[in-house]
Parts: sequence; structure tokens; C-alpha cells
Amino acid sequence: MPLLPPEIAPPPLAEALLRLHRALTLRELWPALRGVAHEAIAHRALTFEIGVRADGTPKKTYRHAQPGATPEVPDTRPVREWLALHPGVRVCRFSDVVGPRDRAARRGNRDRLLGIAAWRGREMQGALNFFRETAAADFSPPEVRLAEALQPHFETAVARVLAHEAAGFRAGQFAAMLEDVPVGLLLLDWELRPLWLNGEAAHGCAVWNHGERRAAALRPRQLFRVPAPLAGACAELRAKWERRATTGAPELGPIVVSEHALGLHAQIVLRAVGASALLPPTFQIQLDYRRPRGDRHRPLSPGAVALLARLSAREREVAMRVREGLRTAEIAAELKRSPLTIKTQIAAIFAKLGVASRTRVAALLNR
Repeated sequence: MPLLPPEIAPPPLAEALLRLHRALTLRELWPALRGVAHEAIAHRALTFEIGVRADGTPKKTYRHAQPGATPEVPDTRPVREWLALHPGVRVCRFSDVVGPRDRAARRGNRDRLLGIAAWRGREMQGALNFFRETAAADFSPPEVRLAEALQPHFETAVARVLAHEAAGFRAGQFAAMLEDVPVGLLLLDWELRPLWLNGEAAHGCAVWNHGERRAAALRPRQLFRVPAPLAGACAELRAKWERRATTGAPELGPIVVSEHALGLHAQIVLRAVGASALLPPTFQIQLDYRRPRGDRHRPLSPGAVALLARLSAREREVAMRVREGLRTAEIAAELKRSPLTIKTQIAAIFAKLGVASRTRVAALLNR
């Protein structure tokens, strides 16, 4: 979006607009808006309202008063109500909204208000409100025109920040949802640096790097390192991808890496999400940690026996099969119980042992 002409936007205002367009979060946007307001239009107080609830009130309001001004900032409800009835209006003054004869609504200094609104269709996304003292002159027509010139910049910045905040919120929700799945999930960038991993992947990689006993005593996220076999397979897959880009070879399939002695199995896929030439593919790794079967009668350590003593007899039967790496359906079939019953008992085992995954149950009982 082009900046305002020099006769409208002197260099300080142009620099403030550049800072506005660099903002990606609400924490960055509010100081940037204050900088633009300071350079653009004289005012004694400023509010920034973001989002609209069902009752028409803003979801969040930022307030700022100039030094020496009274700290009270007047209510903007009459302007919000008027804008709700006139969607798409970009700039308005309180004096234009209410009219000179409506003295009851002009209490205090609300008649010295100039508002800039940001819209998405018919929904107002945010408003930037300038206030002046009651005795000061109302906002002039040239100031209104400057506010109209600033409105596209304000609207663009608000839309960008809200989209960025929504993307971050969704990413956080996805990460929380995937944290406790019983499969390790690991995302690496083109240089094999970790972008994201869940707890199961952290523990599985710790077992791969340090062995089962030592991994049980470590904090796997703090000491995370991509295991050498996985790094080697990723490098091989990356080389194939680069050759494919020049020769036009068919689509690459997944690579499977296993360490049978530890019960570790990884499936690696190199995937380009989207069509951006600026973003290289990422390595998506599913890591499954299951001890070899037929291990039920392996002697238990004193610590494992003490942990099993916390469980009921039926829960111990389930825990011993979780120790082997059996899945819910396999445990249900072997014990002749319903899968829902097994899931309920596994949840009880998690609570009593203070863990959040089947992998941790297996690790504790195999120490």
C-alpha cells in the first residue's frame, strides 16, 4: 500500500506508518498506532478498540492520555452504536453522529471525538478514537480528510495482526491437541533443525540416543537431539529430492527406519506444503516406540513393582500389556474386555502413575 503524499504525510508520519505496517501482534500494533496518532492529529487522549462482542462492546480496549491531560477517557458507545447501523463508514466525528441540538448526549467531552474504523465486510474489526478537551475546537475538515487517508493503513494493519494472532492461536491449539497422542510426531526443516515435536517424539528420540534406562531419567525436551539414523535418512531423502527436481523423477515415497532392539520405528516423509518457492520442504516424522513382543515375563525392577502396587489387579493386567507395546484393541481382545473399558483403565493408570502417555508407562515398567 503506498504511503501518503509528502504534503499530507511529513517524514515523521511516513516513518510512523512504516512501523505500523511492520507490526504483527497487538503488542506491536498499539505502540505503532500511538506513533501514527502523535504525528498525524492533535489529541489529548486516544483509544484503540479491537474486536466486537455479541453485545456490541469491544473485546479489548487500549487507552492512552497525553501528559497533563485528565486520565478519564469518555465512553465511545454512541459512536459504536451509530457505526453498527452504518457498516462501512470509515471515519466519523461525534458531533456529526449526534448533531448540535442533542445536548443530552453531548455531556463531557464526547463531542470532541474523531474515530477511524476498520471493517471486514459488514463487521467492524477495530476503531481508533481521538479525543480533545471540551473547550478545544472540534476536529477540522482537513483533519477528517487526513483520517480518511489513514484509514486504509489502519484497516490493513488490523486485518494483518488479527490474521497473525488467529494463526498463532490455531497453531497453539493443534500443538496442545497433538501433545498427548500415542505416536511421536516430529517436524524438521530443510536443514534438519526441529520446528516442532510432541512429548512422545522427544522421549522416543531420547531412547534412540541414550538407551531405555538412561532416557527414563532425562528431560527429553531439554536435551533433544535428532538421532543419527534419522538424520542420515533425512539427508538421503533430501538428496533424492534435489535429484528429482532436476530429473523430473516420480514422487518420493516415505522412508522407514527401525531399531528393532529398542522397539523404535520411524516413518519419514519429505513434503512441500503449498506452492511457495521461498519455503523449502519439511521432514514429517512419525515415531513409534514399542518394545519387542513376548517380553511379559521379563523380571521387574523393585521400582517397577512399587509402581504396579499403586494399581488394581485389573489395571496391572492392562499395564503389563502396555509395557509390551500392545495397542488398545489387542489388549481388549486378549483380556476379553471392551476397548472402552481398556481406555478407561489406561486413563486410571495414567492418573495413578502421574504420566500422560503409554510410552511413559512402558518406560517406567521397563526400567
